[in-house]
Amino acid sequence: MPLPSVLKPFQEKGEKLLQTGKVKEVEFSGETYQVKVVDEKNPQGVWSFLQFDKVNRLKDAFCSCEESEDVAACPHLAAAYLYIFNKSRQPLHKRFEKSLWNKLCYLCAEQMKFEEVKFRPSSKGIYTIYANRQQIFLVQSTTKATAAQLKHLLFNRYKETEETSLKFSNLSPEEIRRWKAGRPSPMLSYALSFWNDLAKWLMSLQEAGETYQIDFSYTPQGIPNYMSVKFPTLYCKFYIPHTHLPLIIPALATVHSPLRLYPLKADPNIKITYDKAHACFLIDSSKTPPPIASSPSLSQGFQLGSWLLVPFKGFYPLDPLGLLSSKVISQAHLAQVLDENLAFIKEHLQGCIIHEGIFKASYAIAFDEQWNLHIQCYVHCPGDLSKPMSQLFDSWAYLEEEGFYKLEGLRFKEAKTLVPAEKVGEFVQQHRTWLNTHKGFETHVASLEALLNYKMDIEKGLLSFQRTVATQEQTLKTKDFGPWIYIESQGFYAKNTTPVSLPLRPGSFLNPGHIPMFIRNNREELKVIPGFFSEKQPIVHAGLVIKLTKEELILVAPTFDLLPEYTLKEVYFFDEFTYVEGEGFAELPLTCRLPLAYQKVVEIKPEHHLFFLEHELKNLKPFIKSLDPRLTPPKELELTASAISKADSNTRGWYTVNLEYTSEEGAVPIAELWTASKKNQRFKFTEAGLIDFEDKRYDWLKLLAKKRLDKRHNLLTLSTIELIRLNALEPIKEGKKEKNSNHSSSFNLLKELIEFKIPAEPNILGLSCDLRSYQQKGLHWLWFLYQQGLSGLLCDDMGLGKTHQAMALIAAIINHGEKQKQKGNSYFLIICPTSVIYHWQDKLAQYLPNLRVSTFYGTHRSLDEFQEHYDILLTSYGVWRIEHQLLSKISFELAIFDEIQIAKNYRSRLYATLAHVNAQMRLGLTGTPIENHLRELKSLFDLVLPTYMPGEKDYREYFVKPIDKKQDLKRKALLSRLINPFVLRRKKENVLNDLPEKTEEISHCGLTESQAILYNNVVEQSRQVVLDKLTHGSQPIPYLHIFAILSYLKQICDHPACYLKTPSEYKLYQAGKWDLFIELLKEARESHQKVVVFSQYLNMLDIIQKYLEERHIGFAAIRGSTINRGEQLKRFNEDPQCEVFLGSLQAAGLGVELTAASVVIHYDRWWNAARENQATDRVHRSGQTRGVQVFKLVTKGTFEEKIDMMITRKGKLMEDIVGVDDHRLLKQFNRDEIIELLQNVTPTSLQEN
Repeated sequence: MPLPSVLKPFQEKGEKLLQTGKVKEVEFSGETYQVKVVDEKNPQGVWSFLQFDKVNRLKDAFCSCEESEDVAACPHLAAAYLYIFNKSRQPLHKRFEKSLWNKLCYLCAEQMKFEEVKFRPSSKGIYTIYANRQQIFLVQSTTKATAAQLKHLLFNRYKETEETSLKFSNLSPEEIRRWKAGRPSPMLSYALSFWNDLAKWLMSLQEAGETYQIDFSYTPQGIPNYMSVKFPTLYCKFYIPHTHLPLIIPALATVHSPLRLYPLKADPNIKITYDKAHACFLIDSSKTPPPIASSPSLSQGFQLGSWLLVPFKGFYPLDPLGLLSSKVISQAHLAQVLDENLAFIKEHLQGCIIHEGIFKASYAIAFDEQWNLHIQCYVHCPGDLSKPMSQLFDSWAYLEEEGFYKLEGLRFKEAKTLVPAEKVGEFVQQHRTWLNTHKGFETHVASLEALLNYKMDIEKGLLSFQRTVATQEQTLKTKDFGPWIYIESQGFYAKNTTPVSLPLRPGSFLNPGHIPMFIRNNREELKVIPGFFSEKQPIVHAGLVIKLTKEELILVAPTFDLLPEYTLKEVYFFDEFTYVEGEGFAELPLTCRLPLAYQKVVEIKPEHHLFFLEHELKNLKPFIKSLDPRLTPPKELELTASAISKADSNTRGWYTVNLEYTSEEGAVPIAELWTASKKNQRFKFTEAGLIDFEDKRYDWLKLLAKKRLDKRHNLLTLSTIELIRLNALEPIKEGKKEKNSNHSSSFNLLKELIEFKIPAEPNILGLSCDLRSYQQKGLHWLWFLYQQGLSGLLCDDMGLGKTHQAMALIAAIINHGEKQKQKGNSYFLIICPTSVIYHWQDKLAQYLPNLRVSTFYGTHRSLDEFQEHYDILLTSYGVWRIEHQLLSKISFELAIFDEIQIAKNYRSRLYATLAHVNAQMRLGLTGTPIENHLRELKSLFDLVLPTYMPGEKDYREYFVKPIDKKQDLKRKALLSRLINPFVLRRKKENVLNDLPEKTEEISHCGLTESQAILYNNVVEQSRQVVLDKLTHGSQPIPYLHIFAILSYLKQICDHPACYLKTPSEYKLYQAGKWDLFIELLKEARESHQKVVVFSQYLNMLDIIQKYLEERHIGFAAIRGSTINRGEQLKRFNEDPQCEVFLGSLQAAGLGVELTAASVVIHYDRWWNAARENQATDRVHRSGQTRGVQVFKLVTKGTFEEKIDMMITRKGKLMEDIVGVDDHRLLKQFNRDEIIELLQNVTPTSLQEN
């Protein structure tokens, strides 16, 4: 059943409420319902009330929610309506009337003589009723929830009264009087009983789609005497006496029953005709044997009324009233046959039509000369049932030459009714309400003396009442019928009744504003005034037209569709009542009622626009017939550009853009919106639709300076960064082509900006290495940023060469400056963690050998000759923090922040000082996925691109809260679009085809002061004895002694706690190699790469293991003593939480597979490069899916550095010696080389203070 028009605007929300189970309680009595619905705004629920008429149309409706106060419609009412019809053409109360549950429960109530049932409490939750030792009924709950509901129904039902129960809403006054006198009708007794509530409960379970099973028990003869029904939550068993079976058989069609209902089948040999003269059906069935004899199974059945029961199979309709065995269906039985076998009759009736549908019976009333009252029934026009061959058969009528009609609203059994004059008074008393529907025969409770007439003064809008002139009676035909006096054309007037009790003296007036309330409060009294109420309502549809005037006033005007006959008549409105002169007042139906405030034209002034647009317009939605598109937000709104060009400016990176917002309705220039935003307007009415400046998408307009906008030509001047940011927040689409503009050129320019295209390849002459293809792409991105005066964050995974790409950019900038013949030198700043300063020194010396690098570090650091003799200033974050005032005076072309995530804390002093870096371009390097930490992301952006990100409050409200707390995917995508142009991140798996299988790197570190003291003490204790032997060429070289000394020195380089054999106290000492290791481990973990660490010393492995345990970093380890080697290997290769593998070279350097890792750190060097390579190959072997990066840690200024240079110098010779011990390898060195190894050292760990 489709929703009525007043509820259609809420269909989608209503369906959602229904589908999500928000309709909780449904009570109904006849055509009246009250339905409880819950939603997010009303978790306690609201009550929706609905009333239908006899033909299932919505007669009245209202809801207790705030939403329906003005419009009498809301999602709750829509959900209730949909529930009531449940995809059926019949409402719930009509389906209930025909249901099996209603029939069964009514029969039980009848068996109990409609008396109140007393159940005994039961601990098992099984409740029964017995009569004459026969179980009549059983009910049992099967869940705790239904157990409580059933107990309440049986033992705690509240007493229903007129004030508390809906069941009294449709009762006649006579029925209520009988109930008060203790003599309710059987139907009312049933309606107020437990049985009615149980039937509705069972009906609700079926309506909700719950599964159920019906079973029958049978007498020895096969006649069903018990029926049980089992739902998942409730079980019932009903006793069905043999005599009651025919009453429930038709209702079995409403359920799934093991006993089927079989229809009376059509037979082509049967012919039925209607005999007009004798008003009967004639049956010609001589060729057809009786249906019972046609099937052997039917002969074993039992007759139950007009049904034949075939045990365990079902019910067959019998020959109705001898339909097939008789030749004639007489007039007395014709209506019953039509009612019970309509389909069968239609199939076989010949020469006559049975019309579809139900027709309303009408009556013509007139007095004869002797004042006898004649009442004639008719279907279409008076007299059609009085024709010779027309006939009335109960609720069926046959019209001559037309056929059969099913009628409703019949008042009398016969087509013609005669009321003798002496019985007219009594007849009027009994049929007062019905007579009031017939003009000229209405009944008036006011006496002739008290009778009022009304007058409506249209010009003044005044309503007045006057008493009827007494002499008027003398000019009309009258007749006294005892308690009633009949006046021709006016009706029947009661004798000796009290006057009409209107709160208004005859002769007084009501002004227009008081008329609606007066009618509402005196509706019944006004009904007796002749002609006050009209039977016709001229309005068929009402709506609102809402438009915007030139003065920007919102005009709300009502509009009405009239019946054709009223198009030339004036219709006047008094709230929900209309008035037509000469016809009277009529009440508007629910679907035609407009909110009271808008029944006349209303002008909404600008100061009230906010309330109207935000609140009122939503409430008026069901009534709107036409809405100005300028008053509603556009469905789709895009930022479009019709022209883009480079601005006439000496500085790079400025553009002029012609922008509009374009929707499905039209377009609005940016200049127009900017002007409105500067006036602090909340709304702007435009050709594109309603623009609400509360929307964050327009904030960029509010921040736009006046000098940036040419309002006359709608041209906006934006920097590159502003244009890119705007495109990220509002993707700029191609707009309409401007006259005399190079449209394609404009959009090529925009495309270059969006896609970061560079006009020419950067010249990296002077960089002594080749870039891989993904590094070349990275350089192109960096070069675009530089060319446009922008900055960015390079966030490639560890091992993808961020350093190389940064050095390529330096080379490109230098070559570009030389080409442009720029005056003065270009200076470059590199700030990095202390632990990687040597790394930068090495790389710059190796790949940019022509550039001069000043390492600004240590206690003797100086800037005296920097600008004259150097190109690059290399320093640490710690030094910058101390020296920022001095260093910020230098203007750098490029500042590189390596491992920029160190500065992520925006409250730190380091962060504050880095903001003072004086550089044309800032480049942050990190392997950390910065987008996963929202606040840190803003901090890093504020360092490299100050002012690009929103302010602190806006950023928190617009991004941090929605994404972190609500997982807002739209905001997350928007933030991603915002940062993407300035963040480049490639993962190893993205560039596998472009990666070398293995890259090896010697990573230098320093020796701290405490390490140097310890180192020199060991050298001094033993060197004199060893050196004396070495200087005498005749004495053999003490290799074992020398090897022991060098082993001690290697452990000191690793970590003092390793040499002192106190690994648990490692935090008491400082070591340059340890700091470098921690930095490499951190970067690898942040890039989600597993790490393998090799060391020769178990104490060093103990230190690393303790560090990992303290920080809850998962690891596996294999040493010589490890028993469960396989378990350790499996854990490292398969467990994603196991990030580090620790192994001694001797125990784990051979025979294991560690392909889950992609980073190898040789914490200390093996003398034999081949042995190191064998260990590395545990990771770099078949099965490895990522490029392997190998770091070999070497302490600068110690024998480790000398050993590394010697191994490199001896090259192939050292690699060929495999399987030889370290002290044997020492023999490859001559006396001078060994003496060189045993020299004192100075601290090489760089000091910041």
